[in-house]
Amino acid sequence: MRMALTACGLALAAMVSPASALTLDAPMSNSLVAQVPAGNGLSNATLLIVRHAEKTGYGPGLSSAGDMRAQVYASYFRHFSLDGDKIHIDSLVASTDTENSARPRLTLEPLSLETGMDISQPCPDHAVGQLVDWLKAQPAHETTLISWHHTKMAKLLAALGADPKAILPHGRWPDDVFDWVVALKFDAQGKLIPSATQIVREPAAVNDVVWKAMAHPTIRPFYVQERPNSEDFAQLAER
Repeated sequence: MRMALTACGLALAAMVSPASALTLDAPMSNSLVAQVPAGNGLSNATLLIVRHAEKTGYGPGLSSAGDMRAQVYASYFRHFSLDGDKIHIDSLVASTDTENSARPRLTLEPLSLETGMDISQPCPDHAVGQLVDWLKAQPAHETTLISWHHTKMAKLLAALGADPKAILPHGRWPDDVFDWVVALKFDAQGKLIPSATQIVREPAAVNDVVWKAMAHPTIRPFYVQERPNSEDFAQLAER
């Protein structure tokens, strides 16, 4: 049975213990210092952030279109590429469930089942600072897929060191957009690389399947400044 992390306090308490110190008789050289791990889970990390899939007008779950998007994500993110490079996702993260919404977790459930990766739920959606602390306590040089609520996206991006107004139109995630992936990359010191930040538009292989599940689509394509994902997912839609 899948176990999700639900307490930020537990995550913070379980922070990685300091690495074993190097014992040297002579002062440490600059080249050797550069090889010492930074002890920051955001070091050389990549974060992929999505909005949860489409919702119903009531209840905590997904709509039929949302269920379909979640199912397609199982293929899409197992074959995900960024700037032509295949990306291996190491961990899945969603905000904690509430009585009003389990949608972030449900959006990642099919991918979790396909890959065997647990879905960690370290914090409520508003506790973005605690999420950043939790990410810093994880292993470095990993790629994490995060499913979150769109109303908290600007706060999350700011907590990660990004400028929401430079990424999102008017600094906010549009209410009718469900098909963006925000990609953030961090350097060896765990600092955001602004020039590597981009929005990836999910391809037709994802959206066409989703829209067919909707009798009357309520989402629409939205203008994105950045380039789309280059990988061809036409075959994935047929699987």
